[in-house]
Amino acid sequence: MDAPAKTSARGVARIDQILAPRAYIGFEMSTGEVLRITDVEGQQVADLVCFNRDKTSEKLSVHVTMMDQGSIYMKKGKSLLSNDCNSLMTLIEDTCGVHDLLAGSCNEGANFKRYGLRHTPNCRCNLEAALRPYALPMKEIPYSFNVFMNVDLQADGSIRTTTPTSRAGDFVELRADMDLIVGISNCPSDQGPCNGYKLTPLRVEIFPPEQV
Repeated sequence: MDAPAKTSARGVARIDQILAPRAYIGFEMSTGEVLRITDVEGQQVADLVCFNRDKTSEKLSVHVTMMDQGSIYMKKGKSLLSNDCNSLMTLIEDTCGVHDLLAGSCNEGANFKRYGLRHTPNCRCNLEAALRPYALPMKEIPYSFNVFMNVDLQADGSIRTTTPTSRAGDFVELRADMDLIVGISNCPSDQGPCNGYKLTPLRVEIFPPEQV
């Protein structure tokens, strides 16, 4: 669903879309454009993947990103790196501060193992559908940067997903550092605390490059 056009300090959004619960979107970005993802009601996760638009074999690597920044958490000023160690996107604004690089994306197999449920909506299938127009099959889709997801790392190395800390209106802004193809899934997981046990909308906007 398209949101009403609006003007912000960044200008008029080229894309301004409300992603309903369980929805997804795929789109292209040009170098310098800014992606804003807003948590409309709070505690809703967005799974994001991206590819070099001109060479799609170069794509997001959460492993390279974590090792480069020395953290499983994505922070303002840090970049999402590719499997070739190039910067794909940089996190330039963040009103939440808690996001995840570790947990990957929910998928059919994991949902069955965790919850005993078959054929559940999941982020991997959402991303496959979002990126189908770009001829990017499931096997080429990397695991995701999880915006607003709260994964707690314990001192003994154990991990657990907890309720997001994001509140209504929290947002992130990511600047494209090269021409990109981007896929976003409004995470459909409602069996655990990942989305606060309630699925809600996200807002996706694309703004023009900053004027310098």
